[in-house]
Amino acid sequence: MDIPSPSDVSVDQVTQELILDATELERQVNERRPLPAEVIHNIQKELLGERVYNSNAIEGNTLTLRETKSVLETGGIIDVGRKREATEAINLGKAIAEVQELVGDRESWCDVARFTAVHRTLLTDVKDDAAGATRSERVMITGAKHQPPNPMKLDALLEQFFGELRDATNIEPIRLATWVHWTIARIHPFLDGNGRMARLWQDLILFGHQFTAAVIRQQDRNEYYLALSSADDGEFDPLTQLVARSLSKTLQIYINAQREVDELKDWATDIVGESNARLDQQRKLEYLRWVRQMEQLRDAFERCATQVTSASDGTIEVQVRSFDIVDQSTWETLRAGGRAGKTWFFWMNFRRGEERIQYCFFFGHHFFSPADSGISNIGPNACLLISEQIGDEAAVRLTELGDCPVTLREVVTVNHKIARKRLDIAEDLLVYDLDIDPLSVAREFVQEVLLNRMA
Repeated sequence: MDIPSPSDVSVDQVTQELILDATELERQVNERRPLPAEVIHNIQKELLGERVYNSNAIEGNTLTLRETKSVLETGGIIDVGRKREATEAINLGKAIAEVQELVGDRESWCDVARFTAVHRTLLTDVKDDAAGATRSERVMITGAKHQPPNPMKLDALLEQFFGELRDATNIEPIRLATWVHWTIARIHPFLDGNGRMARLWQDLILFGHQFTAAVIRQQDRNEYYLALSSADDGEFDPLTQLVARSLSKTLQIYINAQREVDELKDWATDIVGESNARLDQQRKLEYLRWVRQMEQLRDAFERCATQVTSASDGTIEVQVRSFDIVDQSTWETLRAGGRAGKTWFFWMNFRRGEERIQYCFFFGHHFFSPADSGISNIGPNACLLISEQIGDEAAVRLTELGDCPVTLREVVTVNHKIARKRLDIAEDLLVYDLDIDPLSVAREFVQEVLLNRMA
């Protein structure tokens, strides 16, 4: 038989357009690289099952796609009566892995020893006497117009084939892969496994040129055989078109996966952005409601101070010195349990004659206590705390003072309303007064200081 040079294989305009389509898909795939490793792993796993199933099914293997994938994943034999078919699937999976290792080594594409080693993997435990050995007898292909060459010519034909492949450095990859596929099938160097070897080496060429596998589907078997027969007569368009179309289908899997990742990434970004925006709006509203409650409370203390000072004959004076309320960022920090400086809200100065006491109302983080049990929505919170300073002594938080007749310990908001935490002196327990009027908080505090603390 004569083996045409791959450069002598001509294609028509339709074939050329299909080649260009596949090349454009390849460009799109490469533009989107790298895909996430998990996505690549899933594609390759799916593609392996498709390659093994279809290539074996073309040769008569009756395993379904699901069964083939199961055998490849587990390495197990699903049915003792179908051991041969399961072994064929396992072997082809191993052969694909071996061929994949040759992709980056162009010299290995043209190495007879590598070629026969892959064939040995393909037929081990299936047809051991033929595994890895070129045939030594004539074979006939039923219905084929051109029969395989005499085994005496195989060494020379393989040498010519690999020589042509080694020299084919400037041939369009899909045309070259098609030529490789047909030539191996036409030489028919082995007693069994020639079709699978032809498809393996076809995909090796494609992978070596940055493409992917051209999976010829078992449902296209009749078209495939007719295309091989046409190539026997020197007409390579049907086979090249089938390879190009099959390649495009595989490349589309990558593009769809990439598009899905991109779309999901955009979707996830959008939904997270919207969720964050809504959360930001919710936090903003919550902060502003908190500010309103705190400012109402401070206003109540200021009014009480003014009224007490106005009603006095000058012996009692109460003054309030105000500071800016903390901003939202600081409020968030305090809610989260962090520390912040300069959180004074207002100072309240009491004078009775020569006696002076001042109280600092400042913001901090609300810590859980047994008194919180059973109070819904108190959660992480920023609260208003109070420290007392008498004369030049150091300031002490009211929570740390023993036998202090001033019972106010903390002010928080619960369900957007003022809640007072105070010491129940009779029971020696901390208790909450929920939804209490800010003016009541201020009035009772001022009263306790004047009547109990400064008496």
